[in-house]
Amino acid sequence: MIYFSREFYLHAPLKGLYHPENPSRLEIALSALYNSGFGESVVEVQGGENSVNVRELLLKTHDSAYVKYIFKLCSQEFEGYIDSDTYISRGTCIAAQKAVEVSVMALERVLKNQYNFVLALVRPPGHHAGVSGRAMNAPTQGFCIFNNVAVATTYALSKGIKPVLIIDIDVHHGNGTQEIFWSNPGVVHVDVHEQGIYPGTGDIYDAGGGEAEGTKINIPLPPHSDDEDYIYAFLRLVEPLIYAVKPRLIAISAGFDAYSNDGLASMRLTENFYRFFGRMLHEVLQALRIGAVAVLEGGYSIGLRNGLPAMLKGFAEPGYSRPSLESVKPSYAVKTIVNRIIQVLRRYAFT
Repeated sequence: MIYFSREFYLHAPLKGLYHPENPSRLEIALSALYNSGFGESVVEVQGGENSVNVRELLLKTHDSAYVKYIFKLCSQEFEGYIDSDTYISRGTCIAAQKAVEVSVMALERVLKNQYNFVLALVRPPGHHAGVSGRAMNAPTQGFCIFNNVAVATTYALSKGIKPVLIIDIDVHHGNGTQEIFWSNPGVVHVDVHEQGIYPGTGDIYDAGGGEAEGTKINIPLPPHSDDEDYIYAFLRLVEPLIYAVKPRLIAISAGFDAYSNDGLASMRLTENFYRFFGRMLHEVLQALRIGAVAVLEGGYSIGLRNGLPAMLKGFAEPGYSRPSLESVKPSYAVKTIVNRIIQVLRRYAFT
């Protein structure tokens, strides 16, 4: 099942100015879904379909001063940038609240066992938004307003669902998500991202704080990493982690901007990785008898057009035979990084 809302279109750049995070992203995604045979799974969420108190959930995830600041800007009909790359328009608060609402709705459908996998096709994205906006000394909020996947995870925790495993496949590190759950042992955050780009966080030694030390797992891969590199990292590291953690729920920050030539990074993924990821997800959900919710993050052009439907195809097609660890040929650099991460994780009994 795939949920979206037309209210997401209300968050739009200032008239006449281009911004990569704009309403056309939804058109690209929806067109790709319909052209790939997933149109019947798309459900448009209308107003009043969810009884969840969005403001209350936001205040459990973000600092109250930050939430009030955003809503104050909207009430003043502010239109402009709150940092060098994150804008607010007159419809931003409506769209951002709806993004949170739809993300939680998707998660509820999974918790109620109505579906074992639901995609929330939302915007604005959220994984760079931390407790008070900018997170972990990042220079900006990276196009994000509220952290959709973090709010949905907070909701799951409030229902007694733990551990929750968050897998972030966006090309940029989910610094906001990591900050929000830094000291929460009930959330295991696995983040695969390009090393050395915005927001500059996500080192392999950033493992969480206090009782949560060891539950934040960063996998920074070198620029120009390709399908074989990613598949190796998932087979060697991510999939075993899932079985070691035995989560009661998986939440995915589903970014598609690591796709080759998507525009904001230099990774070289193709449909092959996303199809593999979808199949791997299907298999672990079946094996552990749990569900997953995916929340859209990045992806600005070809990543949405090709990567998004490829992930869903991998999930839905039982005839797909995924690669084995022995058959993939990662770069020496990726093998070295993965081995270093495994050494770090051995401190915490994950491997």
